[in-house]
Amino acid sequence: MEYTALIFDDCQDETDSYENLIDTINVYKNDPMCKQIVVSCTAEWLLRLAHSPISKVLLVQMANTPYVALLNGLKAVSMENVLVNGLSNVPTNEDIQKILSSLSQYPAIYMNKDLQAFDTRLLMFSLQVAIEQNLAIDTYAQAVEALGETPLQHIKG
Repeated sequence: MEYTALIFDDCQDETDSYENLIDTINVYKNDPMCKQIVVSCTAEWLLRLAHSPISKVLLVQMANTPYVALLNGLKAVSMENVLVNGLSNVPTNEDIQKILSSLSQYPAIYMNKDLQAFDTRLLMFSLQVAIEQNLAIDTYAQAVEALGETPLQHIKG
């Protein structure tokens, strides 16, 4: 299953690091099923990445407000399926394969706070509804949960 990796993190947790960002990019860069890597994080880290361009990587500046940040990150996604990745932990190839296998059967998968997978259309619709209803969300998983019609399927990593 082809997909976009959306690395989306406000880089505020003490376990978030630039090294985790580079390692996460490399995991996705080496996966032939990953057709695009969208990175949305701090401006400082984006500038560092911009000095050494990496194939498949699209940089999106993290906005200051949650709705705009979530929307801008998602607007850059070009594939039908998206894996959303935080930066506290680097995903393993096994976790990626497991979550993709689950995504082929269900459109909203939650493995942990740093790895979820979605049908991009469901995610865009959920985010639109959350914005229209002015719901307090700051993650893509919260947008899908707020919609309520398609609950997240939790799987173990």
